[in-house]
Amino acid sequence: MSYLVLARKWRPQRFDEIVGQRHVALTLANALRTDRVSHAYLFAGPRGIGKTSMARILAKALNCEKGPAAEPCNACAACRAITEGHCLDVLEIDGASNRGIDDVRQLRESVKYAPASTRAKVYIIDEVHMLTADAFNALLKTLEEPPRHVYFVLATTEPLRVPPTILSRCQRHDFGRLTVDELAGNLRKIVDAEKIAIDDDALRLIARKGEGSVRDTLTLLDQVAATGDGPFGEAEIQEILGLSGTGLYFELSDAIVATDGKRALLALETAYAQGLNLQELADELVHHFRDLLIASLGEDMERLVEGTTEERARLREQAARARPGDALRWLRILLDVAARMRRSPHGRVHLEVALAEMASLPRAVDLAEVLERLRSGEMPAPAPPAPRAPGVAEAPAATPVPAGDPELAPRWEQVVARVRREKAFLGSCLLESQALAIAEGRLVVALSDTNGFKKEQIEKPANRRYLLVVIEEVFGQALGLRLAEASPPAPAPATAPGAIAAGAVEAKPREKGRERVKRIAELLDGDIIGPAQ
Repeated sequence: MSYLVLARKWRPQRFDEIVGQRHVALTLANALRTDRVSHAYLFAGPRGIGKTSMARILAKALNCEKGPAAEPCNACAACRAITEGHCLDVLEIDGASNRGIDDVRQLRESVKYAPASTRAKVYIIDEVHMLTADAFNALLKTLEEPPRHVYFVLATTEPLRVPPTILSRCQRHDFGRLTVDELAGNLRKIVDAEKIAIDDDALRLIARKGEGSVRDTLTLLDQVAATGDGPFGEAEIQEILGLSGTGLYFELSDAIVATDGKRALLALETAYAQGLNLQELADELVHHFRDLLIASLGEDMERLVEGTTEERARLREQAARARPGDALRWLRILLDVAARMRRSPHGRVHLEVALAEMASLPRAVDLAEVLERLRSGEMPAPAPPAPRAPGVAEAPAATPVPAGDPELAPRWEQVVARVRREKAFLGSCLLESQALAIAEGRLVVALSDTNGFKKEQIEKPANRRYLLVVIEEVFGQALGLRLAEASPPAPAPATAPGAIAAGAVEAKPREKGRERVKRIAELLDGDIIGPAQ
């Protein structure tokens, strides 16, 4: 006898055996018990979650020799014939290959005839949304007023493609996607019965890969079982199925949260060398960073995260070090790269660029919080220095330069010389610039810039981050950067240490509105999120 795959061997035969669709099973069982069965049903939901199995059980319950009953006996001739798939009165029709008007006309003709050997005729049309518009129109009248012995069950994964005229003639039941816990529990029951030695972590990995589908998880389990008797752990499952475990997801997200792009790329290289499918890795990272976003919104949102207690604890720890705005931007980058990788032969490069970008993004700043601090009179402190730009050599430690120190000008000349050596174009924008003072945690630089071009180049995020790194290394302290317009020199009295020389920068009135928000952004040297009212 040929081998029967697990998805067929363990197909549910009773309503109470259906995994995770209790609301539908109870409704149908009660309808059978009270003789209130509709003549047409529409079962809608993702693939592999029990729509066709539920339709077969309904057909058996209607035709059971002990019924119609709330549960089929699975022992009578009618139940056995339907289970084995050779009952002439239960017809399963593939909507994708029988989608034309002629196919529906044949169906309409066969509906007129009485059942050959059972109590009722049941037509199960799978993927009914694939029927043509003419075929749907031909089905309307029969679907609305079928003979008393005929029942229709329409199954679809895309209910939005079913015409409203069809929907209005059916009793609709929506099947939900199964959770990882439900799938893992079903797998545990099956592996125990099949005597397959596999641990719970490995089952959760298979369940996660199944993406809510019972059939997909059983297909994966079949693949695992075909390699031997086990025992199987998470590492063996990763190797057999080419999957990555949650440990890799947490390693990558921890590197991103810590702004450690080097560590993230090394982890990706290790995964690539182990033969993991990078497209699947990108898709799984989307789910992982979605969970991180949910966790960053508060502990009361954890019910939306599918994971173990330990995984939820690790997500909380990472979420405590990042704002929701950070997680949101990371998730958007991953969604974009996962789509691009499907269309490009350079998937690895796309993923590497995405991880490097995520690690180098400046942290988000809540605008409402900043404005509140400003109203209270508390000036925001400068942001921590940005990560070192790739290829920038580490300079020897420098002694901090106090505001007003005569070393200010020579140190700025060192900054300009280094930038000209490492980034010639950016260095040319700093020619004829002058360091004026260190005030409020920022280095104030006068810039000769008649048309604003130089300032525009310096203010580009990548250039600004690079300059802040160089300034910190040369001046020996983390400083922000403020650009001021240079003015012709004029005699002025001496200024107190830390203050800007009189006449060097024109006094400005109190900034309001957008200009004030822009100043806050300069102080924080980060991205601002939230409403700008």
